[in-house]
This record gives sequence, C-alpha cells and structure tokens, in this order.
Amino acid sequence: MKRMGHVAVWVWVLACPSVLFGASLAVTTRPSLINPFEQSGNWYKGGLHAHTKASDGDSVLADRVQQYKAKGYAVLAITDHHKTSDVRVVGDKDMLFISGMEMHPRCKTGAPSHHLVALNVPQDFTLPEINDPQAWVDAVRRVGGEVIYAHPYWNGHTVHDILAVKGIMGIEVFNAVCTGIGKGCSAVQWDDLLNRGRIMPAVAVDDAHGVGGVGRGWVMIKAEKLDLPTIMQALRQGCFYSSTGPVIEDCRTMCERKIKIKCSPVARINVMSQYHYGGTQTAEEGKELTEATLNIRREAKYVRVELVDRQGRQAWTNPIELPKD
Repeated sequence: MKRMGHVAVWVWVLACPSVLFGASLAVTTRPSLINPFEQSGNWYKGGLHAHTKASDGDSVLADRVQQYKAKGYAVLAITDHHKTSDVRVVGDKDMLFISGMEMHPRCKTGAPSHHLVALNVPQDFTLPEINDPQAWVDAVRRVGGEVIYAHPYWNGHTVHDILAVKGIMGIEVFNAVCTGIGKGCSAVQWDDLLNRGRIMPAVAVDDAHGVGGVGRGWVMIKAEKLDLPTIMQALRQGCFYSSTGPVIEDCRTMCERKIKIKCSPVARINVMSQYHYGGTQTAEEGKELTEATLNIRREAKYVRVELVDRQGRQAWTNPIELPKD
C-alpha cells in the first residue's frame, strides 16, 4: 500500500482522557472502535513491539530502525524490557517513532507475571515502586500512554488474568517470537474477552529480538496523517487491521445483516462472532478467494474477520459492533 505524507514528529503532548480528566477515567473509559475501511486517510504499516541492545535485542537502535525501514514500516515502537529509548535521536524523516517499554508486573491470578507493552511513554518514564499491574497501567495512562496485553497464550494466561487488569487498549493476537514454541496466535484469548463484552482491538507484532524476526507481524493503520497524536488515536479506536501477510482491501457490514470482504488471494475467509456464531468460505481446490459476502447471525453482537492464505499466513480485522435489529 502506498504511504503518503510522512513526517518526523517528536512531540509528547497527546489529547488523552487521562490528561484531561485524571487517572480514574483513564482506567475505566475507552473510545468506541471504528471501522478503518469506512474512514478516509492513508495506510501506514506499523510495528508495535521491538527490542534493541538496550535490553535483550541483537541490534542497536539505529540499526533496528533501518531493518524496519527496509521492510516498509512507517511507524515503529521501541519496547525494551523495563527500559525506554530516546527515539528522538534517530532522526529519520520518513518514519514515526514511539517510545515504549515492555513491563512484567507480578500476576496474582495465574502465571508468574503479566507481560504488558506500554506505548507513548516519555523517555524518562519510571514505573511505580509497587509491583502491581493495575498501578503500572494507570501510571502509563496518566502520561498519555496506552498498554497492550502481550502474548497471553505464550505466557499461559487465561481470560481471568487479562480481565483482572483494567484499562488496557488491546491484546496481541499474534506474536512472531512465540511461534518458536507453537504459541504465536492468541485468538482464543481475544475471543474470550469479546464474548464477555470486553470489545477491544488486537495487534500482530514481531516482538523482534533478532534481525530475522523483523517483518513477521504488523498493523496497517488508517490515519489522515503520520504524527503521534493521530496515530495513537487511531490505535485507541481500532482504526487498523493486523497481518502476517494477507492484505485486506475492504471490509464492511451491510444493512441486510451481511459482511463483505475484499482482499489479496487467500484460501479461507472466516467471520467470527460470540459463541458458535459465524461462518467460513473456503476456496475450491486449486483456486483462491479475493472477496466474499457472508451472512451475519441476527443474534451476533459483533463480527470480526480472519483470513488465511495458502502459506498459512493470516490477517485479522478488529471487531465491528453491530446494532440490534
């Protein structure tokens, strides 16, 4: 997809509920999701989870940036373990950099620790001394940042672990590093949240530690311009789709309880909703699908679309909430 209007932006001021109204509202209030295919703007390829030598990566910041630039990324978050990086020093006019951090607060309900990816925190950001996931999420949101719940399948987290943390922006549906033990896809955990009314977007990420991990999972963000406030707001509103390969060209619901999808060639198109609701269209042997129109159950409260190509690569839309008949 063509990228247009790239600018370098180093601002940290961001229109955010936590800034305007305080921490309590930041924890409990989330914007409604919007369908990126119904919005104007440009598509920007983004990586939201990457490591450097500042923690356990194999490359210094400048080299990691060039690796992502070579793969066509326009947005890159550097998220080293419990450390921020001064992305202002990179100085690449064609990319937007987001200062981030991967945090590992103690988990009280299951696995030893949560893994949380903080986005848009200042370079001098420090975590509260208390080792508590909610306190850490609240601290991130007070400075205008957002938190993504990282690779729950890999960590062995259940929906109850995730529900215990309020105010997270979304969840990782795919993490490339975690495919190393066959636990890269957390779609079941995402669906568990959606089934329980926690309607949130999901992202695909590299979690790149080595050069070979760059470019294996990304988000395609729809935004009017490439600056920090606009991109962060698009992420909050789910104005993007996620992919490990397939391109989603269009996806929208129709008034007669149908959903129409256009995409690059794939082998299967799944429409997912709560419980056993949904549908699938599979390409005939030797052929591929580039579009489909599927029915939506009358009882469905939301739908999301999942694509799978012949190589097993996937793409995911964010959930579209449906009006009651």
